Amino acid sequence: MFVLFRLLGFLGTLSVLGMTHAAGSTIFPTGVTYSNWTEETEETRFCEIIVDISNPPSRELVKFITFGGYDRSDGTVLAGFLMAAIDVAAIEKSKIVPISNAAFNSATFNSPGQLSSETFDDGTIMATTDNAKLAAPFINAVLAGDYELRFSRDEPNSEMRTYKILTAPSGSVASNFILCMDGLTIGSKQVRSFTSGRRSLLPERLTAGSASRWRQPPAGAK
Repeated sequence: MFVLFRLLGFLGTLSVLGMTHAAGSTIFPTGVTYSNWTEETEETRFCEIIVDISNPPSRELVKFITFGGYDRSDGTVLAGFLMAAIDVAAIEKSKIVPISNAAFNSATFNSPGQLSSETFDDGTIMATTDNAKLAAPFINAVLAGDYELRFSRDEPNSEMRTYKILTAPSGSVASNFILCMDGLTIGSKQVRSFTSGRRSLLPERLTAGSASRWRQPPAGAK
């Protein structure tokens, strides 16, 4: 079974105050921050791109995590995303808001009908695939930038809202992620060579041209 870290570990201390966005609106956020993380346990290894999105004075924050990972027991692989909406209720207080219909849309890849979704008890949504022909275009769309994140709050009469992300990640974050994915692919192949011999479900190499648009990982990132 895959073990993926939960969003609560990334919330930290938040102090953005204001109103939430109008339902059904298209939002062009002023705050879009990319970073990396590697989640590694005895059972699994994951490579992650984390996008923190804010648009002051709105008190709604969005966290979007793109990942690829494999199970150390048999080498099986998943790729996809984890999405959450967070309300800042007061200074240094925040809470995850349950959402539904989470989707990633771009000119080259749309998640509905291609990634399988799962909703967790805390209101976050994870969408995944074990198909390399779907994983590669999804990950490359994130690396390229210019995509939309869509969801609706799990509330009565809630309409779909869209966050339009126009910026791509910076060079070092892309490089960190690509190197992590290369190592992950090698690790998965090594595990599978001793088990069922399943083929790799991760792309052999992500689009190399995407690596010039990322930034340094945050302090404490692995």
